[in-house]
Amino acid sequence: MPHAQPALPDQMAVLAGTLAHLSSYLQTGCPRSLHVARLLLHRLDGEAGFDRDVLAFCRDLEEAVVSAHTPRRPT
Repeated sequence: MPHAQPALPDQMAVLAGTLAHLSSYLQTGCPRSLHVARLLLHRLDGEAGFDRDVLAFCRDLEEAVVSAHTPRRPT
């Protein structure tokens, strides 16, 4: 499997912003924070050369955060 090119500084800033917004969502439950994190992840999807494994880990983190904070319906 070929290695991706190192992330550019602006890509790292977008990744840092994504993590900051996910963290904010965890702390506050603010849906806007989650929305912005998803927008930033979508932006990284379009970046050629961005490490796909890192992006996959971020997506897994987003899914875990959402599922952990989604109210469960009684069965």
